[in-house]
Amino acid sequence: MALSGTLKDFALPDIFQLIGMQRKTGLLTLESERETVSVVFEQGMVVHADSTVRRLDDLLGNVLVRQGKIRKEILEEALAKQKVSMQRLGFILTSQGYIERGDLTAALSEQVQQIVFRVFRWKSGNYHFDPTADTDYDRDNASPVSTDHILMEGIRRVDEWPIIEKRIPSLDFVFRPLVPQKQIKVVEGADESGGLAAAFGNIEGGDDDSGNSPTSEVVLNAQEAKIYKLVDGKRSVATTMEMTGLSDFDVCRTLFDFIDRNLVAPAGQEQARAQRPAGPRASAGAPSQAVGLVGLGVVLLLSGIGFVVSLGAPFRIPASPSFFEQESDTIQKSRDVARMQRIASALRAYYMAFGVYPNTLEDLVNASPPLVSADDLLGAGGAAYLYQTSSNRVVLQAIGASGEPYLSVVREILTEEVTLPGAPPVKSADP
Repeated sequence: MALSGTLKDFALPDIFQLIGMQRKTGLLTLESERETVSVVFEQGMVVHADSTVRRLDDLLGNVLVRQGKIRKEILEEALAKQKVSMQRLGFILTSQGYIERGDLTAALSEQVQQIVFRVFRWKSGNYHFDPTADTDYDRDNASPVSTDHILMEGIRRVDEWPIIEKRIPSLDFVFRPLVPQKQIKVVEGADESGGLAAAFGNIEGGDDDSGNSPTSEVVLNAQEAKIYKLVDGKRSVATTMEMTGLSDFDVCRTLFDFIDRNLVAPAGQEQARAQRPAGPRASAGAPSQAVGLVGLGVVLLLSGIGFVVSLGAPFRIPASPSFFEQESDTIQKSRDVARMQRIASALRAYYMAFGVYPNTLEDLVNASPPLVSADDLLGAGGAAYLYQTSSNRVVLQAIGASGEPYLSVVREILTEEVTLPGAPPVKSADP
C-alpha cells in the first residue's frame, strides 16, 4: 500500500524519520511546481536520488571535471558511450579506468545528498512513497546514507540559511580577500567536523587568526582554502560554486565564516547575466527569506499523522507504539545543535565587539542590533539553554526530556586573551 499526501500535512523530516525508523525499502517521489525528485531507500537507508531539473549523471560528471578527477574530453566520451550502451555513467568511468572507484563513490554520495538537502528547503509540494521488495540503483558504487544523518544535516541547513542570507543575500554577491594568500596555511582536517565543538572553537578573542594582524597566519582546511583562493573581488558566489563543484550551502556557509573571521569583505554585486544557463543554481538565486518556515515543518502535525495511522498506513508496525510514542531524539537533537551553533556564533561576535563574554544569554538579545532572538535561547524541548561563564571557560548546555543536560560544549578561555576596547551594551557588565 502506497502513501501519498502534501508536505504541508506531513513534513519531509517526518517522512524520512518514519521510513528510516521502520527500515522501509521503496521509492519516495517528491513533486513541486518546477521539479520532481526521486529518492530510493533500501532498509531505511538513502541509496540514490535524482532530479528532473538536473540529472544525477550530469551533476556527477561536471563535479568530477571541476574536481580534476577526469578531463572534460573524457566526460564527453563517457557520455557518448552511455547514450549507446544505456549503462550508468559511474560504471563506464570505472570500467574504462577513467576514475578510481573510491573517488566515484565519494562524489556520487555527495551529489545524492545535495539533491535531498535541497528538497528540505521546499515550502510546498506533494509526496508519494511506494514500498517495494527490491530497488534498482548503482550497488557497486553507492554509499548508503542513514536517515539520521540526512535529518541532522538537512534540519541544520534549514535553520542556518536565514542567518547566512543576512550576510549573503544573493548568489551574485562578490567578495574581495582581506588576507594575502601567503598568510594562508592549509591544514588537512582543520575544523571540518562542523559540530558544536568546532562552533565554540571559533569563538576566539585576542588569539584568533582572523587576519587583523598583518603577520598572523590563517589556518584553513583544504575545502576552505579552495574557496578562499577563488575570492578575488571579481567572481560571484555563483561562479565560485560552479568552479568548485560544491553546493550553494557549502560555499555560502564557508564565506559566512570568512566574513566573521575578517578574511573577506563584500566587493559589490555582479549583474545578473541573461545568458546564464537556466538550472537549479542559476534560477534558485539567493536562499529564500521564507526558507526558515520549512524548519517549522519539523513540528509533528498530530492531525495529519493521526489520520494516517488510523488508516493502518503501511509504515505502522502491528503491536508497536504509535509514531509519536516512538519518535526518536534525532529531530530535537539536530535543532538543538543548530541553535547552539547559532548562539556560539553570537557569543563570538559579542566578544569581538565588546571584549567580554555576556553575563547571560539575554544580553545577546538585548544587544543593538540583536545577535539572536528570544526564541533562539529556548531548546527544542522548550527548556532554556544553560549558560555559564567563569575566569577560564564558557559552557553552553541543552536540556533533554529527562531534565538533565544532554548536549554540553565547553570553550576554554586562554589566559593570554586580551580584552578588546569598547564598552559593553546596556544591561551588560564585565564578568
